Amino acid sequence: MTSTELFELTLALKIVLWVEAIVYLGLGIFEIFDDFFRKLPSWTKLNGKLNAYLFMEDKMQHKFHAIVCFFLGFIALNGLIEGAVTRFEIELLFIGLALIMMLLWMIMPPGKVGIAMFLTKPETYLSIAMFSLFSDLIRVEILIICILFNVWGIAVFIFNTRKLIIPYTYKKFRSDVIEAGISKNKIKAWDKMSGYKEN
Repeated sequence: MTSTELFELTLALKIVLWVEAIVYLGLGIFEIFDDFFRKLPSWTKLNGKLNAYLFMEDKMQHKFHAIVCFFLGFIALNGLIEGAVTRFEIELLFIGLALIMMLLWMIMPPGKVGIAMFLTKPETYLSIAMFSLFSDLIRVEILIICILFNVWGIAVFIFNTRKLIIPYTYKKFRSDVIEAGISKNKIKAWDKMSGYKEN
């Protein structure tokens, strides 16, 4: 495809774009406007009161997630409305998914929880679908960049994340999660995934 050429949507591409539009645009819009009812994570409080710096950090991370989701969902919805996409739009979707996958590789928790994280993230399946079905629509350079983002994420996981969290075990991860004040229900769900049982 040339930079200005329109690619008429195939059934497979329509399905992928619908999934992206519903998941990402829906999540993006929800998170953009959830300020007055979202429950703040417990780690934003220190000594029993809200810490202004941690509050701002959480807000920035949460809204940045909303922005990325909205951005990907908007591209997908625009393609569905137009009935066609340009090479650049498809490349943006590839790059966006590759960057999210890079992050997931970097922060993969230990044990079965890490596997479960990948299996429950839509990015995993969307990336597989995009790479296997639509790689021929984008430039080779962009495809290489997407692969390198994933490789970089794996390298950071192996040579940085695993070396900083000592020991890199679910038990250590769990104790840090408890210390951070994460809800008991979430911890129980992770325990079940990993097969962890308290002594």
